[in-house]
Amino acid sequence: MPAGRDPRSDIPVVWSRGPGCRELAALLTGNAVQVDGDPVRSCVRTRALLYVARRVTGFDACSTAVPSHFDPDGVREVAAFVGRGPHSPLAAAVALRIAHRLGVPARGVYAHAEPGPVPPAGRVLPEISERFPSLPIDAVPAAEPADLVGSLPAGCLFVLGAPGGSWLQRRFFGPGAKILHRAPAGTVVVKQAPRRVYQVMDDPEAYGTELRVADAVALGLRDVVVAVGGRPVGVVDSAALGPDSARRTLGELARPVPFVDPLETVDEASELFADAAVDVLPVVAQGRFLGVFRRAALEDPALPWAG
Repeated sequence: MPAGRDPRSDIPVVWSRGPGCRELAALLTGNAVQVDGDPVRSCVRTRALLYVARRVTGFDACSTAVPSHFDPDGVREVAAFVGRGPHSPLAAAVALRIAHRLGVPARGVYAHAEPGPVPPAGRVLPEISERFPSLPIDAVPAAEPADLVGSLPAGCLFVLGAPGGSWLQRRFFGPGAKILHRAPAGTVVVKQAPRRVYQVMDDPEAYGTELRVADAVALGLRDVVVAVGGRPVGVVDSAALGPDSARRTLGELARPVPFVDPLETVDEASELFADAAVDVLPVVAQGRFLGVFRRAALEDPALPWAG
């Protein structure tokens, strides 16, 4: 599976009210949209890959980024605290994106508290090194959060994952939480959420029941969602669009298939392809046809950006 998108590319981002949220969202992408009351609805409507919020919560409909004391004009470097935790890849991706947009260097840092020689980052953090080859990673002798934050130079923006990683990483959010305020140019805390169907679905393209197979083939169609009055009624897969069916209509060939909820995780929804023996499924919520979920989307990037 591809690791992510190029850090130069724009992605859909939504943001809520809060100190630094609009500024961070505008820095991350050229098409940031403010939440219109319900963050879940806003994420689905815009197909957002990142939600810039005022605080870390249990929200998991989209990956989140939370700025604190964020001053983009004062940033001279971006450092991502990386480790084996679940949010480290997102921290690295966001750090690279911010650095690219500001035209400043980015690096990863990890805490090394053991005596003796420091092992290379590729041995300690192979996943991060492989996914983000353009991100240099430095080991910092640190047994406490204060040691790590104290090592950051002036103008350094600190990006790290939400609680849930290493013991040291969790310490940032316990008694040592105030230490984050000492980061030279502020912090961005990120939280990775599962990929969801709304983030990878295509536009809600469907065809009528009366369209002949010969015409569908002439249009270059393959796997087709068939709809009546804008409501999906089934799917015709490419194998059924052969010469023997040229005079038949899509309505005659359409097979009923399960609908996919836009908030289902991609991993959960992927099982439906095998069950239904098709390569496309309609995405429907509250009776509305929202998009088309394709088997090919399983290979879409898991992260907003990568190196």
